This record gives sequence, C-alpha cells and structure tokens, in this order.
Amino acid sequence: MKSYNKNKRLVSKVFEDVFDKYDFMNDLISLGIHRLWKKSFINWLNPQKNTKLVDVASGTGDIANFFLKKVDYKSFVCCVDENKGMLNLSKKKFNNIKNIKWFCNNAEKLPFKNDHFDYYTISFGIRNVNNINKALEEAYRVLKPGGRFMCL
Repeated sequence: MKSYNKNKRLVSKVFEDVFDKYDFMNDLISLGIHRLWKKSFINWLNPQKNTKLVDVASGTGDIANFFLKKVDYKSFVCCVDENKGMLNLSKKKFNNIKNIKWFCNNAEKLPFKNDHFDYYTISFGIRNVNNINKALEEAYRVLKPGGRFMCL
C-alpha cells in the first residue's frame, strides 16, 4: 500500500509541475502526431448527435474538442481529470461552450450515476491509473447498456 500511495503522489506531482506545458510537450514528443491519433480515435468512436461523452483523464480537453466538432456541438461532454490546472486550461479552451462540464476526480471514483453515458473515453491517461480494474469497473458502471468504451 505504501508503494501505491507513493506512486500516486509522484504522478500527481509530475502533472502539477507540467500542466501548463502539457500540450507543447505532447506536440514535441510526438511531433504533433498525437493530434492525428486523437482525431482518428474520435472517427473510430463514430459519435452521434444528442449523446453524452465522459472523457476521463481529459487533460486539456483535446478529445472533448474533437468529439464536439464531430457532432456539430450537439452533444454533451463531461471532462474528468484529477489535476485542477489541466481542467482550468481546458475550461479556457471551451470558454463559450455550454454543453461541457468539468470534474476534478480520478478514473477510479467517478461522480456520476449508473448507466449515464453513451461513450466513455480515456486516452493517454490510462497509464497513470493506479488500479486499472477499478477504473474499468467505473467505466462499465457509468456507461449505458450498449455504450462504447474507447481507450487510446
């Protein structure tokens, strides 16, 4: 248990230190390809209008942005991240958008009722989840029957 808590604190600390440089770092590390992956990811998801997405470990909101563009802003998104700095950056990106909300939580304990979302996405943040089985149980819990889970 001691190792688990130490790793959790270390991951949180790293993201607290780099949240304002996160997009730049991803562009640099992947030569911008991560944006193409995310766009393809949303195409594979094939979202429909008037649906609900929960994007877990949403970072600065790239997945939410691609999703909303794909459905002409006619759906609802909940962005979940445990880093307040990341969420604040995401909020700035979506300043005038009404159909998006932000939640400071982690993947292992989501603040939503059962069978609520049509889509659950988690991209690169899956690597930072401490208990993947618990996170997957939460994904299953909040997804509607027949909902789609996508992990990049």
